[in-house]
Amino acid sequence: MLEVSKYIEDLLFVHDCVILPGFGGFVANYKSAKFEENKQIVTPPSKDIGFNRNLNQNDGLLVNHLAECENLNYAEAEKSVQFFIEDMRVRIQRGEKVELNNIGSFYNDKRHNLQFEPTDNINYLVDAFGLEQIPFTQFNKPVEERIQNISVKSEKVKTLFITKRMWYTAAAAACLLAVAIVPMSTENNSFLNSASMGFSNEKTDITEKHAQLKPQISPLEELVKYEPKIGKKAVKVTLNKVESNKFYLIAGSFTTTENAKILQEELILKSYPAVIIKNKNLYSVAINQFNSRTAVDKFKKKVIAANPKASYWVLKK
Repeated sequence: MLEVSKYIEDLLFVHDCVILPGFGGFVANYKSAKFEENKQIVTPPSKDIGFNRNLNQNDGLLVNHLAECENLNYAEAEKSVQFFIEDMRVRIQRGEKVELNNIGSFYNDKRHNLQFEPTDNINYLVDAFGLEQIPFTQFNKPVEERIQNISVKSEKVKTLFITKRMWYTAAAAACLLAVAIVPMSTENNSFLNSASMGFSNEKTDITEKHAQLKPQISPLEELVKYEPKIGKKAVKVTLNKVESNKFYLIAGSFTTTENAKILQEELILKSYPAVIIKNKNLYSVAINQFNSRTAVDKFKKKVIAANPKASYWVLKK
């Protein structure tokens, strides 16, 4: 079973919403830089990752990305995503805390409500790449203010002394200037009429051509609800008898026998003696069974080495 969380992580760097069909969606919100007073540091801007279980319609983003990276067709990629979600849902119902690397953890609280706890060890904001936390203590150094002494040169003020003889001369010149001024005739001012100013009482008709503007309507993006039509057929599934004091390496657990049968057939094609066992109310697909914990752990390491993107767990009976 493919580890889909890696592809969710890739998409969160370039998208603000990544949906797990039928489960919920991861939402990224911008968070500006801030000063943490208790730590005396300035943190760079980032993206806060949240989870909304109401965003569960398949938009094809995750499935298409998985198909492109793993060289699968759409149906195969969709099946891998469904297996991943089903396995995660079963583990949460079993009381486990399911952790997605560099994303966060899912678990049920005491009231059996789904909770999401985001991780804080990665910044999904591409624009903040390379920015680190800055210690604020380096800005607390006292600043010495230097005051420069500026010498001001005093200017000498020149005083003008006016004698009585100079005052009489200035008064006589003013009288002569007043006599020389002749009033200007205003007889020719009559030509300043409305005609000379270019005013006209005639009304001019102004015709404006209005261009017919076609409203620009941008096409609305239509959200199409994806509902795969899967024909329900009765699938005969052989359940192996669970033996006590045995260790089973589980590749996936499902609520229906149909999904368990599909995974069993895929493992058999890879030469694994896969069997289906009943585990409480679930149908678990075991790759193999062993008599000791040491043997199953050794086999688990070999399987993970051959399939590094898959996830497995051990069931003891």
